[in-house]
Amino acid sequence: MLSLALTEALRELGGEVVQRGEELVFTKVLAERRVFLARKKLVYRARLRVDENTHEVRLVESLTETSSGLAGDSGVQFQAESYRTRPALREGTIAEQAKLFGANYCYTFDFEQVRTAVERVVREHGYTLRHALAG
Repeated sequence: MLSLALTEALRELGGEVVQRGEELVFTKVLAERRVFLARKKLVYRARLRVDENTHEVRLVESLTETSSGLAGDSGVQFQAESYRTRPALREGTIAEQAKLFGANYCYTFDFEQVRTAVERVVREHGYTLRHALAG
């Protein structure tokens, strides 16, 4: 029931919501740049895991930049690279993490909307929210 309510709340924000194992994953492409035959994307991802034993929902947010196509400095080489802000969890805000990508992308997504929507649904169902950043 909680997972369904979270899915509905996240779908209202746009993006894609998918159940992967025990996690609910919200993904939204924030910006995309195309230069010649290269493409870069900035993707926001929120992963939610519901712990029924402790009545807790864990929210982990991340920004991921992916690029593919011809590299400008190598001429004819085709490459696909992915840069992720993963394995360790850290404190702070997703807005701080977004500043790292701010020089390359222009977008108007409000990260606080996700946290507010999740927190509202979690509290309505009597759970607590634990938040972290992947990075």
